[in-house]
Amino acid sequence: MNAFRMPERPHGWRPPQYARAVGCLRAALPTIAPIRRQAVSAWSEQSRFLLDNGSVVPWRNSVTPYMVEPMDTTTSRRFRAAVFVGPARTGKTDALILNKTAHTICCDPQDLRIVHMSQDAAREFSRKKLGQLIRYTPDVSERLGKERYDDNTLIKNFEGNMSVDVAWPVVAKMSASDIPLMLLTDYDRMPEDIGGEGTAFDLSFKRTQTFGSRGMTVVESSPGRPVLDDDFDAPETERHLAPPCTGILSLYNRGTRGRFYWPCPDCSSLFEPDFKLLQYPEKGTPAEKGAGAFLACPHCGCVLEHRHKRERNQFAQWLHESRIGELVPIHDDSLRETDIASWWLNGTVAAFQSWAELVTRYEGALEEFDRTRDSKALKTTITVDQGKPFSERLIADEDELSVKELKDRAEPYALNIAPAESRFLLIAVDVQKGRFVVEVFAFGVELEHWVIARFDMHTPPSSAPRAQERAIDPARYSEDWDALFDLLEREFPVLGAPFSLVPVALVVDGFGEEGVTKHAYAFYRRAKAKGYRGRVFISKGMRGYDRDRAVLRTPEKQEGKRLKKASDLKILQIGTWKMKNELVAALSRTDPGPGACHLSKNLPTDVFEELCAEEKTSKGWELKKGKKRNEAFDLGVYALALVIVLKGERINWDRPPTWAAELDRNAFARARSLAFTSDSKEPDAQDVAREEEQPEPSLEPAQQTSKPSRKKRPRSRRRRGFGDY
Repeated sequence: MNAFRMPERPHGWRPPQYARAVGCLRAALPTIAPIRRQAVSAWSEQSRFLLDNGSVVPWRNSVTPYMVEPMDTTTSRRFRAAVFVGPARTGKTDALILNKTAHTICCDPQDLRIVHMSQDAAREFSRKKLGQLIRYTPDVSERLGKERYDDNTLIKNFEGNMSVDVAWPVVAKMSASDIPLMLLTDYDRMPEDIGGEGTAFDLSFKRTQTFGSRGMTVVESSPGRPVLDDDFDAPETERHLAPPCTGILSLYNRGTRGRFYWPCPDCSSLFEPDFKLLQYPEKGTPAEKGAGAFLACPHCGCVLEHRHKRERNQFAQWLHESRIGELVPIHDDSLRETDIASWWLNGTVAAFQSWAELVTRYEGALEEFDRTRDSKALKTTITVDQGKPFSERLIADEDELSVKELKDRAEPYALNIAPAESRFLLIAVDVQKGRFVVEVFAFGVELEHWVIARFDMHTPPSSAPRAQERAIDPARYSEDWDALFDLLEREFPVLGAPFSLVPVALVVDGFGEEGVTKHAYAFYRRAKAKGYRGRVFISKGMRGYDRDRAVLRTPEKQEGKRLKKASDLKILQIGTWKMKNELVAALSRTDPGPGACHLSKNLPTDVFEELCAEEKTSKGWELKKGKKRNEAFDLGVYALALVIVLKGERINWDRPPTWAAELDRNAFARARSLAFTSDSKEPDAQDVAREEEQPEPSLEPAQQTSKPSRKKRPRSRRRRGFGDY
């Protein structure tokens, strides 16, 4: 057998280079290297390079000095999250996402994940933003892994056994692993709920929990969610509190709430530069207005032009809320107790947009809204340029109500007492689950009126089944409606007079939860049987502006295939959209007089909020977003509608009917010394109407061309009610 022979090797052949221990050790050393203790802002100014208008330039903190504190706080062991709210063109993504990423790669290698709003946005961010960071910053590029799979589109591996993962908000990316550093960009464009498991911030915050004080979640975005309460007013002790919103402003409110303050060059007083402090000409094109924009110090009126902005930014400082509501630096011992550091910057300070651009875009968007009633452009410039949340209040009608305005105009009169000017009382009732909501209105000459009582009725009448064991249930127990009869017997003393007034009539909403309408009809029939004819009304709201303001109509019922009128019922049909316009006008009147509606400071806060719970849109009146209760608004509409069908608008106040006469001859007035009982003789509205017959009310006064003739009614025996209308 021939012996084995090695093949002949070509000339110059050398054996392959096998891995050496020294090479493996060199590659592993960054993993165990000590942390390079250098602030993010200091490292960025020393080592970061970026592409600017085609040129590669070094990072300069002096360009965006307001980003220094937020950047440096991302390495803090005191806070576990950093939240930054600001407009576009502030440099927030470069500072908080890219600079933080590069600093981590070079100074403290550890895994991090960047989360963008969508998969496409994540790929673009990785290719452009992250790619440029690696390409133009030598300290970063030299640490990029040299292996085949170290430089993928969404995953980059670096020395020190570190990876940068660019992801998007899905459960698989937000819940799968523990990561010490989570960076979320453009947060308000992410879904509010990630796969039914919570917000992107809360899921990210949980991912870093394992690492204790070394874990950090960084979030940045311009505000993109609408204000949920247009009547929000920050309390004095929380002056930096943002309006109630979901998204990044809700995270800001959970944090230290920092705002950026300029010192005035004249008076040295600190103030927060804001778009509302910008002044510009009232006339001209949007561009002409923008060209004339300047800012005035709110303390001394010192004029600052856009060219002064960079200088003022260098001397400015962030101030956060303390535990007692004072404004302090972030390192102050009295800082608000929270593990989230938060900042909110407005567009007036932004380095890369001028005041002329801010004003031009805002005024242009306003003009477009005035022409088209489309608020998209206005919303964009407010959120993206100014860095503020969008509020529907900005596009509301000038006469639309606000809670603060109503509270400021409210008067200090006592409740459950009719003002001295009162001529008659009306009661409006709204049906809610487990209660009747009641308001009492006192009307005077020319229908000026006051809300004199607001309360809920929860207890069924004693005659109802299991009255002591349950709350009122209008949808299931017809007997519970009898509690409303007591309201018609109740006396309200008149201020400064020896009389009390008994309500003239009561109106109750009879349409809502299943079962309510049937029991409302039964209540109406019992009222007639008890002698309250003409004093009890069942109302039904009708949407649309083509409806009558208020009219009594007999409803129809179906018998087989035929519709037949139920002749024993008359429903007060209300054109709610028209009547809501009238109620807003009555509430908006600042002076006493005909039709004015007065509110007491002693009314519950809910009343003021409910009166402002709806807004007038192109589709009609609708509940504002986030609002659920509007009872006071509806009750005011019911009362005004009831006045119409009682012919209150036709009263000749020189010769009023006795139910609206002066107290000494008012049919519903009672001497206060005499106790009112259910056996007392009730006034007869049919009888008193003989003295002053009122014509049928015109539902469209502008269309009436002639005055209807008056008809004499035959005399009838006195009875409790007004009679049928």
